Amino acid sequence: MQAVIFTEAGSNFGLGHLSRCVALKDYLVNAGFETTIYSRGSFSSNDCVSLEWLAESSKENLKNILHNKPLVFVDSYYADFALCEYINKMAKVCVFFDDFNRMQYPKNSIILNGALNAQKYYIDVCNEMFVGIEYFLLRKEFRQKEHKIINKDISRILITLGGNDEANNNQKVLEILEKECYYAMIDIVIGEIHKPLSYGFNTNVHKNLSPNVLKNLMLDCDIAISGGGVTMVELQSMKTPTIALQIAPNQAYQLRAWQKEGLRLAENVYQIKGLLKTLKKFKDRKKLFNRLSKIEIGAKVPDFITIIVDKYNA
Repeated sequence: MQAVIFTEAGSNFGLGHLSRCVALKDYLVNAGFETTIYSRGSFSSNDCVSLEWLAESSKENLKNILHNKPLVFVDSYYADFALCEYINKMAKVCVFFDDFNRMQYPKNSIILNGALNAQKYYIDVCNEMFVGIEYFLLRKEFRQKEHKIINKDISRILITLGGNDEANNNQKVLEILEKECYYAMIDIVIGEIHKPLSYGFNTNVHKNLSPNVLKNLMLDCDIAISGGGVTMVELQSMKTPTIALQIAPNQAYQLRAWQKEGLRLAENVYQIKGLLKTLKKFKDRKKLFNRLSKIEIGAKVPDFITIIVDKYNA
């Protein structure tokens, strides 16, 4: 059985699409599929094959990849309807990742949106859909039930703002924490694109972390400050009290959905100072932990994979 995933990663796209595609690949491999991720953009990784699959120059490559009618997943904000229609016709089963009902998808294709309360996006949509936080694709390291301890005092804070920090938000957040939480140890995870950082003796800088190491940082910290993408949801799966900074406009709806569950939302970096005060009390962090414990992130993904495999084998 053959599965193909088309996505994008790099300075213009971030790494969130690739992250969930890597999670998907793990599920598909376990289901018996020979699975390849083709990724366009500046980021390269052992997890994927670099291919500008949207480019006219890759048309023949795309045709060759699809000629055996594989199971296909497309995770892209830039694939237009004509290309989606072509891929859908060539695939035996075709699934499109969607985050905000960005377009009308080809007839008989499937829509996957693992966002919280994603059902609200889709009115009068005829495609078969798997939507809601139960279908969020967590990487395998984050699927295990872990025991998060909510400490009475804040002694450790995690900053993880994504792979692209051209706006230098990491430095701005560090400066806020050095004033507001000078007593805490700070762990900051930087990505491929960032500006030089100036920081004190109580700051640890991390780069190129494995998912397991990142997970342990999430479990060990008392508060996290994250971007608004995949890492934010991974933090929620670890029940970590989080302040999320909206970095891209397309994150707005999802962040507001999580805000209703207790996530602290910063529309700009300067709001973080005030939001820190709402998490300093033990009872407030414990209350947030209890709310997050009731949300079943990714619980229905195994059922989704079973359905897709059955369709492929039909």
